[in-house]
Amino acid sequence: MGLLVGFSAFLLAIGSAYISPATSYELSLYLNTPLAYWIFVGVAVTAALVISIFGDSDVRPLSLLLGGMSVFSIAALPLIRGYYYIGAGDSLTHLGWVRDVIDGEAAISELLYPGIHSFAVLLTDVTGFSPERSLMFVVLLFVALTFAIVPLIAYEIFPREDTIVVASFSAFLLLPINTISTHLAPHTFSQAMLFSSLGIYLFLLYLTRADTNGSRLRVTSFGALLVLVGVATVLYHPMQALNLFVLLFLASVIQVVARRRNWESPIRNHKTTYAQTGILALAFLLWTSRRDAFWSTLNAVGRAAEGYLSGAPPTAGGSTVAQGASLSAIGASLPEIFAKVFLVGSVYVVLTGILVLAVLRHRLDAEPETGAKVQYLALGALGTLPFVAVYILGDIGELHFRLFGYLMLIATAVGSVAIALGLPRLASGVGIRATHVTVAVLLLLLLPAALATAFPSPYIYQPNQHVTQAELDGYGQTFELHEADLEVAAVRQGPWRYNDAIFGTEETPRDAYDRSVPSREIDTLNTTFARSGYLAITEYDREREIEAYKELRYTRAEFDSLDARVGVNQVVSNGDFTLYFVDERAINGDEPDEASSG
Repeated sequence: MGLLVGFSAFLLAIGSAYISPATSYELSLYLNTPLAYWIFVGVAVTAALVISIFGDSDVRPLSLLLGGMSVFSIAALPLIRGYYYIGAGDSLTHLGWVRDVIDGEAAISELLYPGIHSFAVLLTDVTGFSPERSLMFVVLLFVALTFAIVPLIAYEIFPREDTIVVASFSAFLLLPINTISTHLAPHTFSQAMLFSSLGIYLFLLYLTRADTNGSRLRVTSFGALLVLVGVATVLYHPMQALNLFVLLFLASVIQVVARRRNWESPIRNHKTTYAQTGILALAFLLWTSRRDAFWSTLNAVGRAAEGYLSGAPPTAGGSTVAQGASLSAIGASLPEIFAKVFLVGSVYVVLTGILVLAVLRHRLDAEPETGAKVQYLALGALGTLPFVAVYILGDIGELHFRLFGYLMLIATAVGSVAIALGLPRLASGVGIRATHVTVAVLLLLLLPAALATAFPSPYIYQPNQHVTQAELDGYGQTFELHEADLEVAAVRQGPWRYNDAIFGTEETPRDAYDRSVPSREIDTLNTTFARSGYLAITEYDREREIEAYKELRYTRAEFDSLDARVGVNQVVSNGDFTLYFVDERAINGDEPDEASSG
């Protein structure tokens, strides 16, 4: 009966969301999705969790399936509700690269990380989907992979039925997605990070399940698959392949030490990872050494190091400092954002730390394989921390938050194991029923807290990255019909990303559409144009600046002033996109004549 209620609620949730498609830009996916959907999906997830914990083992697989499908539907809401595309910024350029490959303007091998692009091209060829829809499907496939693999990673560390239940609902929290540098949108590192869960799982399988004849050097199916996934990770994103390399390299180191020092540990008998480490390093170097982006990143690190040596270092974490100042200006704070985005993840980090300490203090000697695998993953995670320091001290973008996403992938699995290991100890003190209730309540509280930040929204002072067809159509019409010698400007950054998305990255150089309006200058435009030009304003721009960013740089009055200002005239308007022609004399403060204002 519980499963019947749960699956019925799930179907009603999908139906209520499907019959309420998005008709224009939505600032918040959460608020614009019908309340009925959230009620029904809440019932479905609650039923799945309760049955998984309290129900019989023979119905547990169905309850886990129900829970996974229900949470997966949240990740799939942009597709269910008919979003044309999701993902501003990098995601628009990724769409352009897919167009380039489909149109024959670029070879897939020319891209630094062609993984999701080749996947999307394949989907487009096979299904007939548009490139936009194919990329959105690719994102969801990696979410589904993570939901399936993370519980298996935890089970491989500590093979108990309770582990599968706890780890499954922990995976549903989507902790690797932080909306700062990892996203539920086409974003190569985010998908590579989720894909690497398969590499971690194969690594654990290879250690203990591949040695059937006692030889640590024999080629095995798991070993070959680990090599294949490692090389594929390079193609999805080299940075994530580097993280996987660190895991394999440090595993090799600890294996050498364990054998030379005769540790009383299962590590001595595990299959060696030397070959996989070497092949992954070779694949990484062969692929990246020919790419300009690889060398530019190394140059950025070198410049930061040179700055420290010369006494003129970059501002450590400068982007984070700037964001903190912006948050303060709109009445928010970094601690508030940290609590909303990272508090649930911090719970799993603490649980992981407790389990690692327990292993180091020999509290898990009764579970030697569990202790050994925790050591591998903990060492692999700690091995990436020097990269975090380099990115923060060198102020290289927000790459440290990308690494945090990867660390949360490991923490989700290891933290789940910590919970599963702690259940018998808790049950001995308060009883089995109370223990189950405690776990159920904990997960029920963590699920909405974590999933509320899976997509950007005003709740975390970010705009939804919804891209409407009207928005892209408006920009497409602008790029095709505007006078070639007049510049097209946009708010906050130039519209070159949209040119990438519509025509591909090979069509027009980036600097052709790199003009933006400085803060607080929409009503004057004095420094935006040297002469007459065009100003593109989208509903996304308005909602982002007015509602999400609380008029920090651009105000509602400034946007409204465009329609009343003499010499600034609408050329195109379709609801989500408006193009203005800005007369040169209006910029200079002169009254334009009738012809120039027409």
